[in-house]
Amino acid sequence: MKKKITAIFLCVALVAIAIVGASLAYFTDTKTVKNTFTVGNVKIDLTEPSWNANDAHSLMPGATFEKDPTITVAQGSQDAYVFLEIDLNKYVSLINLAGVDAYKNGVGGLTGAYPGFGAFMQMLLDNNQLREAFVNRWFTGIDHSLWKIMNVDEIKAAVAATANGENPAHINIILGYQKSVLKAGQSVKFMTAFGMPDTITSSMFDGEDAYMVNGVSKSNFNTANSDFKMTFTAYAIQAAEINDLNAAYAALFK
Repeated sequence: MKKKITAIFLCVALVAIAIVGASLAYFTDTKTVKNTFTVGNVKIDLTEPSWNANDAHSLMPGATFEKDPTITVAQGSQDAYVFLEIDLNKYVSLINLAGVDAYKNGVGGLTGAYPGFGAFMQMLLDNNQLREAFVNRWFTGIDHSLWKIMNVDEIKAAVAATANGENPAHINIILGYQKSVLKAGQSVKFMTAFGMPDTITSSMFDGEDAYMVNGVSKSNFNTANSDFKMTFTAYAIQAAEINDLNAAYAALFK
């Protein structure tokens, strides 16, 4: 009897050990790490609140028209670097006409005879004060300290080609807003108005004061012959992971 009881206890003990062993074998734990990524976006608007396309815009000496291209980073957008591209047709004749006027009226201390498109453009690119004084006669309300010309090398190449006898129909100028990145809901206005100075005379177009090459006027910016068109295009790129305005320009345009 003692042997039977002992055997029973041993069996019970073995069963208990087996159960405990099985329980230990199935102790488990699970941990989950959830990584959530939001998909970013950059969205801008380009508006001209004061420009009325239905109005007549006859460009003549002394005429000025409200023109206020404004870049706005939309609500919900990421912070962004913004750029404004200006595309002017009749660019060379505009520069020649404005240059003749600038020399005749001593703008920025200029004296003597107008030297032609290539030489004058080089002066404007190299001399910030002269460029600002020159631009301000035609474009009103620009804060030049806020904007940086990003494509200077491309413009210089176009100018050099012009000096070799080629004539660019237009030159695009790309400006970067250098004060800061813009946050959602923030805006920047580039200018307020555009117009022709009242010092422009008919003789500057194709008369004795015009810039002539082989007897042909190169300052004949006569809008009666063809319309003058000024096109603005706004661009933006995320500010995150981009170090500065130059890097933003390279990433966006190159």
